[in-house]
Amino acid sequence: MAVLRRITRPLLATPFVIEGARALRRPLPLAAGAESWARRLGAPVDDPLRVVKLNAAVQIGAGGLLALGRFPRTASLVLAASLVPATLAEHAWWKEEDPKLRKDQLREFAQRVGLFGALLLGAADTHGKPTAAYRARTATTRGRKRAHRAAARAGGHVHAAIDTAGSGASSAASATGRTMHSAADSARAALPHR
Repeated sequence: MAVLRRITRPLLATPFVIEGARALRRPLPLAAGAESWARRLGAPVDDPLRVVKLNAAVQIGAGGLLALGRFPRTASLVLAASLVPATLAEHAWWKEEDPKLRKDQLREFAQRVGLFGALLLGAADTHGKPTAAYRARTATTRGRKRAHRAAARAGGHVHAAIDTAGSGASSAASATGRTMHSAADSARAALPHR
């Protein structure tokens, strides 16, 4: 899988770097679409050219990181987030009146949706390593098992200590009893007999 990742990441990043460079060279057509979408969402933009250029720079930067395999999960998420406004601004197929243009825009829109899905897969790719949630669950389970074993060992040690203390006390009592019995015999022998 490592070889496959090394091949697919640059392939997935290429359209973003190319589109970002194109948007930096010719931002005006995209700025009009970005401004209309911002108005529809109720978030008017003061400088749509700056927004388009910023989005293009983000796409180039994150695309470069993804192509190089640096922070690939984060880069994939950033590219997916940057893809949504760009797609809505550039490929609004539902607004086209001409059937040919509508078909072309729909095809481009569908390709962008496919790229979005591929980026989400890239963001979820853990390189075969378990996720943080899995590691946390496993550590919790392992910790519980260790605690149960430690408690069982501690209980066994306590039981053994009680047994040892009990047998020691019993031995001491027995020895004390023998000593007292011997002392009593000696005292009786020392007393005059009647």
